[in-house]
Amino acid sequence: MATNTHNTLHKRYQHNLNQMKNILQRNNLTRARADKSKTMVIINKNTLKQKINTFIQENHITHLNKDPTDLYQNHIQQAIKKCNMLTDKHIHKHLINIKPMAPRLNAYIQVKTHKANEPIRPVMNSTHTPAHKIAKYLNKKLKNLICLPYTYTTKNSYKIAQELNNIQINEHNKIINLDIKDLYVNLPIQNILHITKFWLKKYNKTNTITEQTLYLLEVILKQNYFQYNNQYFQPKIGIAM
Repeated sequence: MATNTHNTLHKRYQHNLNQMKNILQRNNLTRARADKSKTMVIINKNTLKQKINTFIQENHITHLNKDPTDLYQNHIQQAIKKCNMLTDKHIHKHLINIKPMAPRLNAYIQVKTHKANEPIRPVMNSTHTPAHKIAKYLNKKLKNLICLPYTYTTKNSYKIAQELNNIQINEHNKIINLDIKDLYVNLPIQNILHITKFWLKKYNKTNTITEQTLYLLEVILKQNYFQYNNQYFQPKIGIAM
């Protein structure tokens, strides 16, 4: 009896999903996630395409003539071999993605419904890119090599509210909330390398460790690209989110 009920509910659920898909298709609509909430956004495909093109133009993102994935894969392999003080030879094969591919933009777009004109927040899934595994490895290495002071992080807005509730303030105090527009695509790669070098030197890391860390970091940061509508793009300045 329970099995029959489950099958009936599943069929109804599948039927409703198919009905929704048909409605979206007939009206040239698509789904997207809302930024900073769990809301689903139903948006016209042409409107979404226009928002994506606006984002690409405003952030000086360059169109690439071809897919650079194979070239980037070779760069990663060479960098891993060269950085022998950071990586052990027996784990090299575990730091290289097999059959890598460029991250897709359209599958992870979020719409900023809380802002004027509802711009997009493009989020790239880089799991299958050439640099993904070595980037995760280097991130762990950097945490051991550099101990940054005054590192404050918070999980979510609820956590912030709890922490602020414990702060003693008076009428002379001011709370300032700052937001950076399109943070990731505006991060200067050379400045990131310069800051990393400063902290490596501060913690008295050897020249070899410093040089190899910076070299590997630069290779990873420059492999910043995505594909959209069967075309390939790369930011001129920052990195993709």
